[in-house]
Amino acid sequence: MTITIRLIQPADLPAVVALQDCCYSDALYESPVLLSQRLQAAPNSCWLAQDSAGELLAYLFSYPSINGDVAPLASAFTPAAAPQLLYLHDMAVNPAARGLGLAKQLLATAKQHALSLGLTKLALVAVQGSAPYWQRNGFAVVNELSDIAISALASYRDEQACYMQLTHICRRNQ
Repeated sequence: MTITIRLIQPADLPAVVALQDCCYSDALYESPVLLSQRLQAAPNSCWLAQDSAGELLAYLFSYPSINGDVAPLASAFTPAAAPQLLYLHDMAVNPAARGLGLAKQLLATAKQHALSLGLTKLALVAVQGSAPYWQRNGFAVVNELSDIAISALASYRDEQACYMQLTHICRRNQ
């Protein structure tokens, strides 16, 4: 199977919403309007993986941000003017495509993009018990957060949300 990683386009959003619906709990739903706004805010840091037939298999929404800035659930992206890291807000892989390494491919794409921006860190909020996956990929839980960040984490309700960072991207560890 041939997999292509490319930037998300507005025409891809219906398929992105459908994939979101099958991967996340109702508590994590984010509207098509919001996804469109995010794509407009950070068009160069939102990617998808598709097969040779053009079927969406996975996606990743991210944007340049600063240390400790946690994006609340269902909030618009505000890319930082002077970013310190690339924030990975939302990654989903079609259950039928699990095991193909798509998350690793999207993560490698994000790392390369961060490096192209002069950034050597990534951050995210792990949900639905995914922290062990991210730890296997070099991320560590950050417990010392501002009150604003703690409040933003609370917006994820009962989804086992935790803020994590990968503090140094190495070119050879893609």
